[in-house]
Amino acid sequence: MELDIRQYLTQAKERQDSGALRSAYQLMESAAVARTGGRTPRIAPELYVVCAEVALQVRPGEGVCSLDCIYFEGNPTANQFLCRAYLCQGQLKSPPTTGSVVRTVNLLKGRYYFMTFNASVLYFQTVRPLLQPGRCRHLVPSLRQVVGSLEEVADRDHSWRAELMMHLIKCLVDSREMEEAARFAKVTEEFIKSHIPHLYPRLFTLLYILALTARVVLSLLQERHSQTEVVIPQARLKEIGQLDQCLQTAVREGDPQAAQAVCATQWRFCLPLLQHNLRTHIRTPLLRVAQVLEDIQSMLLETRCQVHSELAVIEEEDGRLEASLTHLQKAMLLDDGTRQERLSSALRLLQLRGTLYQTPPRAEDKADLLMQTDSRPILVAVGLLLAPDDFQMVLDADNTSKSSLGSGPGARLSAKAQHHSTSVRKLDGHLARQGKDTDITERAKLWATLVKTARKQEVWDVCRAACRFCLLYDDGRLKISETDECRSLEEGSGAEGLHACSRGQICARDLLRLLAEIRFISAEVDYCQHKHTFQMFFH
Repeated sequence: MELDIRQYLTQAKERQDSGALRSAYQLMESAAVARTGGRTPRIAPELYVVCAEVALQVRPGEGVCSLDCIYFEGNPTANQFLCRAYLCQGQLKSPPTTGSVVRTVNLLKGRYYFMTFNASVLYFQTVRPLLQPGRCRHLVPSLRQVVGSLEEVADRDHSWRAELMMHLIKCLVDSREMEEAARFAKVTEEFIKSHIPHLYPRLFTLLYILALTARVVLSLLQERHSQTEVVIPQARLKEIGQLDQCLQTAVREGDPQAAQAVCATQWRFCLPLLQHNLRTHIRTPLLRVAQVLEDIQSMLLETRCQVHSELAVIEEEDGRLEASLTHLQKAMLLDDGTRQERLSSALRLLQLRGTLYQTPPRAEDKADLLMQTDSRPILVAVGLLLAPDDFQMVLDADNTSKSSLGSGPGARLSAKAQHHSTSVRKLDGHLARQGKDTDITERAKLWATLVKTARKQEVWDVCRAACRFCLLYDDGRLKISETDECRSLEEGSGAEGLHACSRGQICARDLLRLLAEIRFISAEVDYCQHKHTFQMFFH
């Protein structure tokens, strides 16, 4: 039987014959079943590994998992076939892919040098989608081990080793290990100069981008405190303009890696300027970044998604709804699921703006539609849609005309305080009175939008009342713990676990950040109200 299996495997490998592969697999499967009863002789364990390797070449997934399981059940010895079995498992499985490859690297230490290169190639193919800012920090331990293993065996493919070393520099920078990144960059520079000097321009480009980032940050930190608020945005815009020129140069020279590095740095420089009164100045650089990343089919999917979502906001503020819709649709195609709720909500609001003369059925949609107008009665109507029974009472809390005031300042303040307490008491139990099918997150965001709109239009009483309703959702139900951070892939979480973990964290973090912003606005409005009250009563 073993001879038949070997013949089938040879035929499958040489002719890419899936039928021969299936025949070999069936023979091995029947032998494994019969072996449990002791009726057939034992098949050589390495045949399971060879069959799995052929299956990955001919028909990926064709019984590879079961073959690996049968092989590992036999407590195999630590030889080259065990390493090859782990590599098969690494090509087949994710999330524990990198763990399988790293175990292979550990087994290869001191022997089987010829397999170290294969393991490093498989590792890079597996983790390439994760070599993105914000995620590649999880790869530092495993990538460092792979680079070290190639150094131990003195692999002669110096270009490949340099490629991995440059990726490790990026990962170290992403993990905030700046001293280690600087030390390893020096080692990489010496290695490239000694063995492959033609790759030095690529390393120089990478180090230039990192040094430029540090230099700009340092220059901004050294700005004198006496400078006006306009100076820092102007300095940042100047650096953004320089990076835009670098990006155009990289595109003209046809260097996609340099272009991608400049785009990533440009995006980081633009982040502080993504404010309603500044982001219009960075529209052109962001458009160029989005187009270049799309042209080179960059794997920085998260960055591309964020760029398109911010461009959608900029275009919407300028009244270019069609362009905004296009950017939102591109962002949704690039999203890995972590921003699905935010992008879907923005797309729905944008579509509502295009149907101003149609009445939506949901109260939440009506509120969104009404907030597109700039009028106090309309803003009050939005609050009444969100809280039909309570909003008017809370809105009247600061309306002194609804209370009987005394003759002296003390009596007037007492009457105002009593009226305020009675009105605000309507907030008690508001959340409990909401229907079970109410989307709490959507309601909180709608209240926050009403707060910002009223503040922008300086409708302070509506703004203050909306703040009170919005902050009801800040009741401790949303917490982000450090222990909830996504574990690294070496601990078995993998890409799918990372996505599932980060999706919930991003939604909760966005809402917490929004509630914190509303608290600042509430404090601002309260300060202005108290100042006005004391001026009115005592002057």
